Amino acid sequence: MSISKNTIVLSFLLTSLSFGPVLADDRSMDQKLDSVITNFLPKGVSVSAYVYDLTADSTVFDFRGGEMCRPASTEKVITAVTALMSLGKDYKFQTQLSSQGKVEDGTLKGDLYLIGGLDPGLQDSDLKRMVLDLKNAGISRIDGNVYADISMMDSVPWGSGWCWDDAPSSFQPYISPLMIHEGYVAVDVRPTENGQAPQVTISPSVKNVRIDNRARSGVKSLGALQITRDILKNDNTIIITGNCTQRQVKEITIPNSAEMAFSYFLGCLDEAGIAYSGSGWKASPVVVNRISVVERSIQTVIKEALRESNNLYAEALFLQTGRLSVPSKVTYSDAAKFVSNFVIRKIGVTQQDFNIVDGCGLSMYDYVSPRTMVDFLKLAYSDEETYNIFYKSLPVSGIDGTLKSRLGSQQTINRIHAKTGSVTGACTLAGYLTDSRGHNIAFCIMNGGAIKMAPSRRFQDTFCEVLYGM
Repeated sequence: MSISKNTIVLSFLLTSLSFGPVLADDRSMDQKLDSVITNFLPKGVSVSAYVYDLTADSTVFDFRGGEMCRPASTEKVITAVTALMSLGKDYKFQTQLSSQGKVEDGTLKGDLYLIGGLDPGLQDSDLKRMVLDLKNAGISRIDGNVYADISMMDSVPWGSGWCWDDAPSSFQPYISPLMIHEGYVAVDVRPTENGQAPQVTISPSVKNVRIDNRARSGVKSLGALQITRDILKNDNTIIITGNCTQRQVKEITIPNSAEMAFSYFLGCLDEAGIAYSGSGWKASPVVVNRISVVERSIQTVIKEALRESNNLYAEALFLQTGRLSVPSKVTYSDAAKFVSNFVIRKIGVTQQDFNIVDGCGLSMYDYVSPRTMVDFLKLAYSDEETYNIFYKSLPVSGIDGTLKSRLGSQQTINRIHAKTGSVTGACTLAGYLTDSRGHNIAFCIMNGGAIKMAPSRRFQDTFCEVLYGM
């Protein structure tokens, strides 16, 4: 009777996980992890991995640890730690409503400024509250113009190396200092009478978004329902085609996200009955009177960027750090230079050892080695204040975030805090693990050539399960 290779390896894993450090198998952890790579690495997929025992202060495993790989969303580890250590734990993202001029008999004799502050979490409800604060300040009319100030950054809305055809998807927003609803609208399409156009609503409701509804309800010959934009024209028209048989909701990005937010704000002024002379785009004067402010803590932004792998939140952190080196009009180049210099200064590597161009890992040009990533995890671990915030913001195995449905076995649940990464061609995992001895472990696993994510994720989970058995 023959026994398959997978049966032997599965028996080894079950023995290791059942008995922890008390093993009949006396192979070193190095050999056990080598065995996982030999037997579980998906066909056609490469791997580079580096593991460090923070408690013992020693390297546990190094398999091509210095190889440059696409980090995907594990790039957010570098972004979050850099932002936290550079901006500080008390930093706040601010959107301001300010005025220039005097208020006489309920009329502002001057201009009103809505000043964008790169807050990724700004919502339509926040703008409504600002208008309420305006009324509470005794202003019922503006004898001047209303301006949106988006001078904090330049007009380039994407990071270098982002894929243009991902544009309608909400995970790739058009970045602006002034955004609401993360720069996208939720398009809700519902069937009506057969042969009739389906009902379409968008949320939030904004005047600068147009609906081109060519779909019909209950007409099979039209094919599947499609909700999209013409990404070649790159305008704010949502196009709906095909056959609508049941409700569908899809999130679509709006190219001019600042215009979307400003349009909504002006609508709030109209609803509140606050008249104004005109509107436009203009940087606010240095001396203004603050009427209202919306603040969001850096800790809130980091948690959303890491736990939910939110690209917009990561880019907001990235660009905010870039502002530390320039007074205004921050660019992606400014931010990339700041973060790169931080990595070089804190980790001791050279510019030839990595390449960072954005904050979230969407770029085709981002390259980092597992060893450099672990060095960054070690840097965070070495600073208690940074580590406490960073560690608590990471997804937790079997509990929440992007690890909610992974590593939920009895051995590993709630023992791994790590950032996942997934883009076509790269599947990554980097973070911390508490092993069966109670040692704190920092690790990074990067799979290249991963077209389908599931096999590489299973490989990484197996790797971590064996690592736990140290």
